[in-house]
Order: sequence, then C-alpha cells, then structure tokens
Amino acid sequence: MEERMTRITRYGRKVKTTFISTMFAACIAIVIGIPFVSKNMFNNDVGYYSISIRGTHVGAANTEEEVNVALANARLQLSQQLDDYIYMDCDVQIDKENRAIASRMSEKQLESSIYSQLFDCILDVEKQLAYTVRIDDYTVNLSSKQDVEELFSKLIQPYNRADEFEPVIKSSSAADGTYIVSIDKNEETTVQDTQIVASFFEDSTGSNGESKKTPDEIQSIGFAQNVSVNAVYADKVEVSTVQEAYDTITKVNDTNVYYVAKEGDTLESIAKDNNISVEDLLKLNDKLKEDTVIVPGDELVMTVPESDITVVTTKQLSYEEDYNAEPEYLDDNNNYRGTNYILDEGTTGHHSVVATVTYENGKEVARQITSENITVESKPAKIAVGTLTPPTYIKPVSGGTFSSGYGSRWGTTHYGVDWSCSQGTSVKASRDGVVTRAGWYSAYGYCVDIQHEDGSMTRYGHNSKVTVTAGQQVKQGEEIALSGNTGDSTGPHVHFEIWIDGRRVNPLDYVNKN
Repeated sequence: MEERMTRITRYGRKVKTTFISTMFAACIAIVIGIPFVSKNMFNNDVGYYSISIRGTHVGAANTEEEVNVALANARLQLSQQLDDYIYMDCDVQIDKENRAIASRMSEKQLESSIYSQLFDCILDVEKQLAYTVRIDDYTVNLSSKQDVEELFSKLIQPYNRADEFEPVIKSSSAADGTYIVSIDKNEETTVQDTQIVASFFEDSTGSNGESKKTPDEIQSIGFAQNVSVNAVYADKVEVSTVQEAYDTITKVNDTNVYYVAKEGDTLESIAKDNNISVEDLLKLNDKLKEDTVIVPGDELVMTVPESDITVVTTKQLSYEEDYNAEPEYLDDNNNYRGTNYILDEGTTGHHSVVATVTYENGKEVARQITSENITVESKPAKIAVGTLTPPTYIKPVSGGTFSSGYGSRWGTTHYGVDWSCSQGTSVKASRDGVVTRAGWYSAYGYCVDIQHEDGSMTRYGHNSKVTVTAGQQVKQGEEIALSGNTGDSTGPHVHFEIWIDGRRVNPLDYVNKN
C-alpha cells in the first residue's frame, strides 16, 4: 500500500513538471511570435487595390497595375464597339486597401465589371470632334483638318489656276491648340519663277524682234483677315460641310463706307468712280440733291460689296510699255489754286519693267516697279499750278427755301438760282466788291449788281428795297437789299446770279443751296 502511494506521488510530480514545461514553452512561443503576427497584420505593403466609378464599388485586384490594365482594356472594348466619339460622365477612383482579408477579382473579371459600369456612364450627347475656322469675327465648324484644307483650297482657287499654291494647316506653340493656316508655294514653281525673270532682261525681244512678255507669276497668296483654326468638340448640327462654309464665307454683302470728297469731285464723277448710280448715291445720302455742290472734305456714304474673306495675291509681272515721266509742277503766282495749265507736254518714252502687283479678291490695289530698263527716255511735262487763294462766295440769304435751280425751266433757260423767303428778308453781298447797279432793272425789278476784284460779278434780283448805292464798297455778308416780289416774279424770293468772264455760270458750283 505504501509502495503504491509512492508511485502515485512520483507520477503526479512528473505530470506537474510536464505541465509547467509546456506552459513555459507556450509562453515563450507567444512572446516571440506576437511581433511577427503584428508585422504581417499591419504592414502597409500587404493589401489590395479597389476601383470605384461614380461612387460605386466595382471590384478589386492585388496590384494597382492590374486595376489600370483592366480599366484600359474596358475602355478599349467600349471604343471598339462604338463607331463615333462618345461622352461619359464617370468619376473613376482607385484606392489602396489594407485589410488582410478581401474579395479579389481576376483581370478579366475586373475588366468585365468596369466595362458594365462605364457603359452606364455614356451620355446621350450629339457631339463630335470638329475644327473651328475663325476669320476675324466670323466662325464656322468643319469635321476634319482635311475639310479645312479643302475649304481654303476652294477659297484661293480663282487666283490659283495653275495649282502653284496649297493650304497647309500647321500646329502652333500656343497653349490653346490653335492651328495656323499657311498658303505655301511649291518649291519647283519657285525655282522656275526665278529662272523666267532672270531670262527676261537677258533677252527682252524674240528672234523676230517682237516684244516678249513672261506669264503672270504669282508670288504669294494670303488673306487680309486674321485666320486661325482650333480643334473643339461641337454639336453635330453645328458642323458644316465644305460647300456650306464656302458659300457663306464668299457671300457678298453691301457694306457702308465713307468717301471723302477731293478737289474737282462732283456727284457724277464720284458715282462713276465707285460703280454706283447717282440715284443710289442720293438715296444713301438723303441730304444731297442732284444740284448739290460737292466741296473738298465732304463725307459721302457709299456702299461697297464685301465678303467675309479677302484673298490677297501678289504677282510679279514682266512687260514692256510706253510710259510718261512724272510731270514737273511750277508755281504760277498769277492764277488761283486749282487753275493749272500745261507749259510743255513732254515726250513719251519706252521701258521694260518687272512690277509687283497686289490684288484683293482679284482687284488691283497697288503696283510697284521693282526693276526697270529704259530704252527710250521720257521727257517730263511741265505744268503751271496757280498759287493764289481763290475767292469764296456765300449764300446771299440766311434760311429760305431753295425753289429753282440753274438751267432749263418752263421752256426757257433760268440763268440763276432762287430762294423763296418772307418779304423783307435781308439780302447780303456774296463777296467783297463795288456796287455797279442799285435800282430798278427791267424784269429783275429792284436789282443790285456787285463787281468783284477778279472781274467776276454777282446779281441780286426781285428785291423790295435796295439799301446800297452805285459806287459803294461792300464787304462779304453786308446787307445790300431786302427781298421782295418785284419785276417778273411769282412770289417773294431772292434771285442770285454769278457772272465769270462775261457769262453766267451755275451758282451752285460755288455756294451751297441749303
């Protein structure tokens, strides 16, 4: 019995010792193992990447590269299935996740999930990539750069018959992506032009002695307006065809401009020089009448046909012609300004020239001779130019209504002009001079004649009262009579005549009727 108890006691001690050893080993393992577990649980390099579109979680992959590859493939798949440009409202966000446990996808699965989400982002918008052509303030949208080049080819075609030039759309360094339109000349054509011009002066006559002329050589083609092109996204309905754009740009509209009258201008000469009828000119200038005297400095409204584009071309012309040297102008201190006469007509010469001519929409606007070979020299003409200040006339009555002009009237000739006015209106001297008549004069009734320093004379008829006497010196604007209805007259008015070199002239060539 005692021996049995001893064995049990020894066994219990052994179990106790084994338990203590096991617990000690476990504690050591826990102490040593905890840092490794913690490191794996919280290491930032361990985790996955998730992708969200428009705030909705789409899927996850082990690496960011896998997510980007799946996104790129989904976009490629979408673009391949749709023929046109598409517009999407999709906010794509890729986030790094640090949870140790999560659901990952293969690249194919993730690609499919992203594709479905992107498809739902497509906006129903009728837009496309387009190119905006800007010509100053005018704009038009075309669908491609090829259309832009075709448009400018059509615009320059009337001036580019030999297809020597072609439009080129060049990228600029501007941050807004602006393209520059350049009209370039073929290099082969440039070489040929140089050879032709050089040969012109080497031999200006053919083998038979006849004059030789080279063809017109275009040096450049451009535009007067600022022209640029920008790539934009535009509604399809806002994109024009090349023909539609061409028709709109080249449409001619009448534009009002001001013409400043110069010495010698009349309504007829202004109308003729500007390809407009006198009737249309009067409609544009409602204050003008057919007998209005135009004086230098007067501004007249004109209409000129203009389009949104002005094609500027320069040509190099080589030709032979007769020419006249610039005349020499000599002062003539015995005549008034505007009175010129020829002292010597000079002679005509002959020369061969190369000239640079500038055209706007085919109309010549400038010519400059760049080279000249004179074969027969021209002797310049000599012209005497009056230097004296010409006399001025003023309307003889303030106010009044213009009632009759110079010329044919009632089957006879009316040699003056009339202003109807109230009885007793002050009549004034049109110029300084000496009164040579002051009294009754046949059909003129009470009449005043004034002789002027240059030999001209002015007459004032049908007055009710004369307020000067013969031989009296009068100043311009000084009262000489009161208007009336005397003599051969049908109502109160002032009759005014101007006599130059012993004959009556139209007073409206010297004074305004209003």
